[in-house]
Amino acid sequence: MTVSVSERLQTRLNNVPGVTPADIVDWVAEAVIESGFTEEENENAVFYLALSVGYETITANTAHYFKYTDGEEMVDKSSIYANYMQLAKESRKNYRKYKRGNGASQSHVGRADCR
Repeated sequence: MTVSVSERLQTRLNNVPGVTPADIVDWVAEAVIESGFTEEENENAVFYLALSVGYETITANTAHYFKYTDGEEMVDKSSIYANYMQLAKESRKNYRKYKRGNGASQSHVGRADCR
């Protein structure tokens, strides 16, 4: 039995507050449009791009989080934005791998003189 991209996203993001099934459908649709792939053509590329779009959306919704200290009490939600941005970057990286073909990867070290 094949699991759809939407179902995979739902499983991955089921504990993230505020993520609805409608959000997931929108993210998959955006990934299909942006990538030019259908789920049948390249399921993993669509999944990782939709995951990245989802993380980017969640990041935008957490940008207003803050750090608050009052005497002995402290609330620090400021790192949530950075954490979701890192997840979005990793998902984009995985998308590019699968877009090239089956997760193949090749990387190059930059020049020491930054040219």
